[in-house]
Amino acid sequence: MGQQIIILREGTEESGKRNALKANVNAIMAVSESIKSTYGPKGMDKMIVESLGDIKITNDGFTILDSIDIENASAKMAVDLSKVQNEKMGDGTTSVVIFAGDLLRRALELIERGVHPSIIIKGFNLALKRTLKEFEEIGRDISEDDEKSLINIVKTTLNTKSITGLNEYFAKIVLGAVKIIKEEGDIFTKVENIGIVKEKGKSLQESELINGIYIQKEKINVGMPDIINDAKIAVIKKSLEVKKTEFGAEIQIYKPEDIQKFINQEVEFMKGYAETFSNLGVNLVINENSIDDKVADYLSEAGIAAIKSVKSSDVKAIVKATGAKKLEKIDDLTEDDLGFAGRVEFTKLGENDYCFITKCKNPKAATLLLRGGLEHSINEAEIAVKSAIKVLAKLLDTKKIVGGGGAFEMELAKRIRDFAINAGGKEQIAIQVYADAIEELPKTLVRNAGMDEINVIGELSAAHAKLGNEFIGIDISDGKIGDNFKKGIIEPAAIKSQLFKGATELAILILRIDNIISSKKMEGPGAGGMPPGGM
Repeated sequence: MGQQIIILREGTEESGKRNALKANVNAIMAVSESIKSTYGPKGMDKMIVESLGDIKITNDGFTILDSIDIENASAKMAVDLSKVQNEKMGDGTTSVVIFAGDLLRRALELIERGVHPSIIIKGFNLALKRTLKEFEEIGRDISEDDEKSLINIVKTTLNTKSITGLNEYFAKIVLGAVKIIKEEGDIFTKVENIGIVKEKGKSLQESELINGIYIQKEKINVGMPDIINDAKIAVIKKSLEVKKTEFGAEIQIYKPEDIQKFINQEVEFMKGYAETFSNLGVNLVINENSIDDKVADYLSEAGIAAIKSVKSSDVKAIVKATGAKKLEKIDDLTEDDLGFAGRVEFTKLGENDYCFITKCKNPKAATLLLRGGLEHSINEAEIAVKSAIKVLAKLLDTKKIVGGGGAFEMELAKRIRDFAINAGGKEQIAIQVYADAIEELPKTLVRNAGMDEINVIGELSAAHAKLGNEFIGIDISDGKIGDNFKKGIIEPAAIKSQLFKGATELAILILRIDNIISSKKMEGPGAGGMPPGGM
């Protein structure tokens, strides 16, 4: 009785309740602080020097976090939170981490004042439930035919990226691209049908939207045509080459003419591929696998162009746009399996060769050609455009907006505080803290713009104390407070909804952890997990 029983392996580290919580909260707060200065239109950039010496300059939250080598388990959760926000919404990757960090910071302060984590968790859950309900009242419906508002939403997204000054130009390009892929059903799942091609040279303003597909591939034989009108396209996934036997084989030849006969059989075999395509009227072959050089010669002689080793994502886009069916057996190929494009052109952009497919049968695919003088500017434009495409697609799926420039957060914080007053119980203080954390987002926006936080936030609070001011926010471009719906500073409600759900879930997960056990591998005898001598 009273003898200590040790159940953990020697070398295992264990942290107590208070230390575990502090360690986890501090780790997530550190991640939040590392990207806080990038938030908003006036946010700063970060320079990331990768292990091989490559330099990346960006203000995109997820790009920054994804580039950092993080070992701490809790900090990795914050990175994963940003990743999920990026995958599901395309935007809000910085704000979701900022909100989670501030929520946990305030929760830790309550715990140090004697409030039990279970009370805080209950309060946060109540606050989140109320927050999601408020979206229906604060949000405003929008029509997919309201192009002005759609462009304003894209511009609001691009305002936080590093292509300021070209927001209007790129907003129109993004809207045009999403219109091309738009069809019945969930638009967000179809954004992969918009390809992006990057080429150094000229300026960003010479970037363009192409109603078709650009893939970085050259024709496999110089004798093949550079331009094909009324292209009939065969899309296959089969290596076009002479089959090699799996096992070693010996061929005995007794007459000189047998050698030629053997060669002729091989030639006829390869010619057969070209004849199959030619008989069907095919003039472009797109192969996900390889094509032998000799086969390429015969295809060229037949006037058939071909590209090989095409990425599966590119093949998917081609199939979608041209109406072709991808086949693995050429013998099964029929005219019904062929795709169509009004024009195919093999061209060169900068130092790279491309296959340009346009005037397609079912043009539900588009390509954005991004140009720029510096690789950095093109990469930043790519990040911005990808985010804007996702945001617009998500909006067209949900059709509800809220005010940008801190308008929604200030209105929501006010309503959650009112809810806290009427909630009663010990959870009331946790709900109040939740509202304070929401307000941290517009405060960060104002601070990063170099504006007077006390005056601006005070003015916004006074405006939102009155009914009907749900869209009153700050216009960072001129530093003035006004109706951001009229100014076109608006955001999809779905992005904010995901932000609060994701950040709250992470905060609650961290608050439930009261112990950290770090297991270490043992060295020497018994390292395999069983003590010497067996059980």
